[in-house]
Amino acid sequence: MPAASTIDIPPTAVQNVAGAGENIYRVLQTLPGVAAVNDFDSRLTVRGGAPDQNLTVMDGVEIHNPYRLFGLTSAFNPETIANFELITGGFSAQYGDRLSSILLVDNRPGSPATAFGATAALSLTDANFVTEGKLAGPNGSSWLVTGRRTYYDLAAERVVDADLPSFADVQGRADIQLR
Repeated sequence: MPAASTIDIPPTAVQNVAGAGENIYRVLQTLPGVAAVNDFDSRLTVRGGAPDQNLTVMDGVEIHNPYRLFGLTSAFNPETIANFELITGGFSAQYGDRLSSILLVDNRPGSPATAFGATAALSLTDANFVTEGKLAGPNGSSWLVTGRRTYYDLAAERVVDADLPSFADVQGRADIQLR
C-alpha cells in the first residue's frame, strides 16, 4: 500500500487564513488538489472526487453531514479544535469505502487550570461561547461546553419579509483522569 498523503494543519489556521470565515473547509480549499464544489459551498472535491467520497471523523465519530447552512459554515466550532488532518491517499480500510479523502478533527479538552473559565466570540456568520474548567477529583480532569448560533437571520429578517434558515448547536466534553 502506498504511504498516506497526510497534511497536518495547525488549528490556528482556522482563525488566520484570509477568507476562511473560521471554517475548516475554507482552509482546506487552499491546499493543492482540494477545491470547492462552487463559490458558496463548503463541500470539497479532492483530486477530482465527488464530495460524498470524503469521510469526516470528529473525535473518532463519523460525521455524516458536516456542513451547516447549505455549506456556508461547518459543524466544527473553531474555538475548540485542537487539531485537524486531511489524508488524501493511501488510507487504510478502517475508514470504509471512501475514495478521495479522510478529514480527522480532534477537539481540545477543557482547561484543568481553573475551576471555571468562559470566552465568547463573534464571527462573520455566528456567535459562540466556550465554558470550561476542572472537575473535582484526580488532577487533570476537565470539562468543556460550547454553543453556537448563527445570527444573520435575525438582522436580515428586519429587511426582507422571509423566514431565513439558521442553526444552533451545543457540544460537551468531559475528560476524566483515573489516576
